[in-house]
Amino acid sequence: MKSRYKNLLLVAFGLMLLYGCSKVKEDHNAITDESLKITLFELISANPDLSTFTQYLVQTGYDKVLGSSKNYTVYAPVNSALTSLDPAIVNNAAKLKLFVGNHIAGQLYRTADVPVLTRISMLNNKYNNLQGTQIGDAVIKNADKYAANGLLQVVDKFLPAIDNCWEVLSTNADVPLKQKAFMLSLFRNVFDTSNAVVIGVNPTTGEPVYQAGTDSVFTNLFWNRVHDLKNEQKQYTLFVLTDAAWDAEVTKFKPYYAVTNNADSNTLVTSWNVVKDFAVDTVYQPSSIPSVVVSEFGTQLPVDRAAIVKTIKTSNGIIYIMNKMDVQPASKMKTILIEGENYTSTSHDRRGNTYFRDRINTLTGLDFRDVLVIGHGVSAFNIRYELKEVPSIKYKAYWMALNDFQTATFTQKLAIGTTASATFPLTNVVAGNYNEIYIGEFTMSQYAPLFNVYLVANGTNPIVCNYIKLVPSL
Repeated sequence: MKSRYKNLLLVAFGLMLLYGCSKVKEDHNAITDESLKITLFELISANPDLSTFTQYLVQTGYDKVLGSSKNYTVYAPVNSALTSLDPAIVNNAAKLKLFVGNHIAGQLYRTADVPVLTRISMLNNKYNNLQGTQIGDAVIKNADKYAANGLLQVVDKFLPAIDNCWEVLSTNADVPLKQKAFMLSLFRNVFDTSNAVVIGVNPTTGEPVYQAGTDSVFTNLFWNRVHDLKNEQKQYTLFVLTDAAWDAEVTKFKPYYAVTNNADSNTLVTSWNVVKDFAVDTVYQPSSIPSVVVSEFGTQLPVDRAAIVKTIKTSNGIIYIMNKMDVQPASKMKTILIEGENYTSTSHDRRGNTYFRDRINTLTGLDFRDVLVIGHGVSAFNIRYELKEVPSIKYKAYWMALNDFQTATFTQKLAIGTTASATFPLTNVVAGNYNEIYIGEFTMSQYAPLFNVYLVANGTNPIVCNYIKLVPSL
């Protein structure tokens, strides 16, 4: 039996060797010995239909790059494709080098190895979309030609080195002024310790002390908090409103971001909350753009195709100039969900009396975690939750607070703004109730960049909370 099994293994191994030899022979036939003796530049320059591109390689010094030992993939446009190239590019050394570099990738890409859309890095630090025999808007007509140091792909169109979304926004005269000016005004020094120099430790907090000037970076808040529109690796859709449409949106949302006695701050906060929804990290082509695009922050952007004034293609996406973008307040104003266990601070250190509990809601069958503070011995003990960027609107307040640790009902209070707030009365927490409880309504009289909500004990009673929910009432 063992001998028979051994013979079967030998047969299988022999078949694998035969297949391997066949595959090697097949690959060897595909790559001739002659092709491996010449460089990519020599292969390109030997093709008369690539003579114009060859000339550009020499002019830009890329002939020497393609004569080196490093591997490249070159997407070389045929002569007829280059007849329409702007003379302003051909006659400008820097622009021509940027253009030629947009046709050379720093690694090998066989057409069969890229079956799905892939962003590939080019030598000019830009990216092109590659999928099979399609790169950008060009088609590879003569594919996978090997040389000693890479692959030649002959394409039917050139690959323009166009500006990315941020470059277009910054420099293109077709971009409306007001939204552009606001986005360009968002440069700030932002706290960032990734390259900071540590010079000591704070003896009180134990936190590191950084050398002045090394713990921040100068950046744009839009790059930092929404999308980095200059990033060539990703692709974006950016909506830019005409000046009249921009004014209309800012005016519409000003009441929700009211800042008392400070019109400039009101405009600044409102403008930010309008513009932050206008970029998404998905490319929507004109032929397939949906009627509603959902922003990074969950806001629904109604896209009326008739309102598209101009479409600008970029190296990392597309920009739509719009004369209307009627975003509804009900979509922008979000429900605030406060998880009970994710508090900011407590009035007293009672960690020994604090329990984070894993429970199952018997009504929904879903797991949840809550916080319970019991036996704390502090009158009006409270838990603080810090909220950020709360609009000036009316909210309906709810909580889910599970009393499964005693049979008696107790009371606790939701306090808005301060622990002394009388907005809501003490509310019963009855035993065994898994339902969400409506607490009441309150109105934010003005926009708050930081705002506190408290869960307050009645005397020395326990307090418990799964979540607090603040629902906009529009």
